[in-house]
Amino acid sequence: MSLSTWISYTIACILLISPPGPTVTYLITTSMTHGKKTAYEIVWGSFWGGLVCLILSFIGIGAILKTSETLYAILRLLGIAYLIYLGIKSFLDANKVKDKTEKMVPPEKGEAFKNGFLLIFLNPKNIIFFASFLPQFINHNSPFLLQTTILSLTYLIVGLINDYLYSFFASNIGNVLGKHSEKWIAYIGGVAMILSAIIVVFQNF
Repeated sequence: MSLSTWISYTIACILLISPPGPTVTYLITTSMTHGKKTAYEIVWGSFWGGLVCLILSFIGIGAILKTSETLYAILRLLGIAYLIYLGIKSFLDANKVKDKTEKMVPPEKGEAFKNGFLLIFLNPKNIIFFASFLPQFINHNSPFLLQTTILSLTYLIVGLINDYLYSFFASNIGNVLGKHSEKWIAYIGGVAMILSAIIVVFQNF
């Protein structure tokens, strides 16, 4: 794999990853209501979710999902259901705040990481994407494992940086708005996550 191929691949990764999706919606909401520390748990959960999806795509699960509509639909429905669950939970957490000066209760330890992981893992498109996208940049005359490792790490690092930037700026905006706005941010985030789930339904079924 040449340097120019790697640069082209990196640019493609940036363009594909940058637009906000359901995971970023959850990340922004959490960043603004609970701050950087909790948001960074989501970032690393997403990272490990992406790594697992990459591994599954390389051992052939991506090819299986391409051919099995039933398996794809089951995994996709689980992802949609989980996104709706997070949206409803955001509403319920906001309802617990009775006073404008009261801060929202942060997620339990490890919960944000788990949510970030599952939002990535329960989207079968990620596994299929890796199985279809990465081979386009592999030179069959060069070592396969080395190229695959470089391409995989590049994608994961671009995603990691992207998520860190979203969480950094969103948490700073949340700090500017102040804790009296946390409740309404949680409401808006909950609506956004549920709408994202509905959009995914219409895109896939």
